[in-house]
Amino acid sequence: MDPLNKAEEMASAWKALAGSSRGDEGWMTIPVSLKSSCKLLAGRRFPGNEEAVIVGFPSFQMPSKGQLPEGRGFGVAEVCLGGNTSEGGPGLAWMKGMQIVNGGQTTASIYFTKKKNADVNLKNVRVSVKVLVLKSDDSEKEEELISDISKFANSQNSVKQADLSANKPFHVAIEKLSTSVFCPDGTGRWFYERATGSYNTLLAREGRTPTTLKKLKDSIPNARKITKTDLAKYLFSWSQKPHTVALGSQKNFGEMMKEVEAGNLTAEIDTASYKRMIAKAIIFKATNKLVRPMFQAFQGNVATYLVSVLANQLGDRFDLEKVWQQQDLSHKLKQQLEVWAKEVHSVLQKTSNGRMISEWAKKAECWEKVMETSYSKPIAGIPEVI
Repeated sequence: MDPLNKAEEMASAWKALAGSSRGDEGWMTIPVSLKSSCKLLAGRRFPGNEEAVIVGFPSFQMPSKGQLPEGRGFGVAEVCLGGNTSEGGPGLAWMKGMQIVNGGQTTASIYFTKKKNADVNLKNVRVSVKVLVLKSDDSEKEEELISDISKFANSQNSVKQADLSANKPFHVAIEKLSTSVFCPDGTGRWFYERATGSYNTLLAREGRTPTTLKKLKDSIPNARKITKTDLAKYLFSWSQKPHTVALGSQKNFGEMMKEVEAGNLTAEIDTASYKRMIAKAIIFKATNKLVRPMFQAFQGNVATYLVSVLANQLGDRFDLEKVWQQQDLSHKLKQQLEVWAKEVHSVLQKTSNGRMISEWAKKAECWEKVMETSYSKPIAGIPEVI
């Protein structure tokens, strides 16, 4: 049946159920036609009047109304409802709030294979699944358990610390803002990749045609994608911790998460603070682009230290809001960064005393030496300087 007609049929069923409680409590259901072996019911729960879609699978006996979840519509806390199959064994009748902890790649592969190749027959494809029902009311313990499952169930692949922190409220809040805060042009926006690979998943899911894919890439280009480790690099470079950034993406991310857990970065994350974060990303990206052609090696270290020098020299007078509005750095600021880049590079070379700059840059002593250095006076008329 046409999906639109199916949606209309479901809506009609819910509407019919709206006046059918007669003072009863619990679930009332109406079967919805489905050309398959599955059973589909439109459900409405009274007295709260919540709606739900209830699916029954082959060889499974649908539970009675009293066995259905007592949640609040689509906000129910339970993950699944167990029951017995017609053969008498345990089964699964209903699932809600499900999260794939380990197996996302498998799920995505199956989904996109069918999406891109409609003729592919997946009838005989079977995937073993372990379903864990989390009954604790402690969200922190649940998050810790989910993290441990992901960590220890991936013995074939290394699990990065950044991936284990994807569900932290800090990252969830930033992701939410990235989907609702648009750039000053009113059409584009930045993408915060809280879950690894979610940017490509978005393109594959919503870019159904070449036209829609192009429009999506124009709105959210890869250049405006920020990963969790990227964010840590941008924030710590501006916070004048270049030696921590130099430790590498995962170690630097770990240090940032310590700051988050200590409450130093968990102040209310609102639209204004999100824009400041993006401004710091723009500063780092522009600085990195500027530095790369200037030196043959250690450009990453120079860029990180240069951003920290910028924050140290002008931070208290620097207008991050202007960077957000421009979505770029002014010509004069770039000129100033070119001057300081040469000076920072020179300091790193002189103070390393023959050591590899990439190793020397990891030392707090290195940043102290860089801060002790006198730099050229900022040129006049930089728009970002208040």
